[in-house]
Amino acid sequence: MSTLSTLIDEVREGTEVFDVDGTKVGRVVQFDKALGYFETLGMFEGPRYVPFWAIERIDSSGIHVNVMKSVVSHVYNHMPGVRPELTADGKLIDGTVASGYTGRAVPLDAEALRLAREEIYIGATVLDADDKNLGTLQDYDGDSGYMRIEKDGFTVKDIFLPVTSISFLDDQGIHLSEAKDLLWTRYCRMPEVARGFYGH
Repeated sequence: MSTLSTLIDEVREGTEVFDVDGTKVGRVVQFDKALGYFETLGMFEGPRYVPFWAIERIDSSGIHVNVMKSVVSHVYNHMPGVRPELTADGKLIDGTVASGYTGRAVPLDAEALRLAREEIYIGATVLDADDKNLGTLQDYDGDSGYMRIEKDGFTVKDIFLPVTSISFLDDQGIHLSEAKDLLWTRYCRMPEVARGFYGH
């Protein structure tokens, strides 16, 4: 009987992937053994990111996962989210991501941390705790640790968020830890510590 570690050694780019019922769900385009995920393309609009623990077996036809096609489509439709660890002034110093082996949080290595830093960029999509689009990141003050969010291409109501309000980062954007209504009321005023940067 194959163990997970021996199965992982058999994961290859180009391998076909099938769900628990034998329905094709894509093919492997890349994989990350450190974090424990493989990326598939082919059967859905956009890539899917499948954790290694979902592998049931690998045979001559390809990789067979232990979930249905609908799970691959709807649950694995974005990269695993990075939970940032920030300094008091809002600088990203570390972070964790759910392991594709166990589901537990594991620390990012230097390369993954560099990629996470790149997710906090001007123009990035910002979403609330309910995944509602709040707008885009327009400015970021590294000294005060505050971000300014602009809604719908014009600033109807600026919102100034501390980077500590970030819950996690993924390929969809910056996810915040609170819902939109609370964010709009709590963070609509510019904090004193950020006045020098934003110049209002």
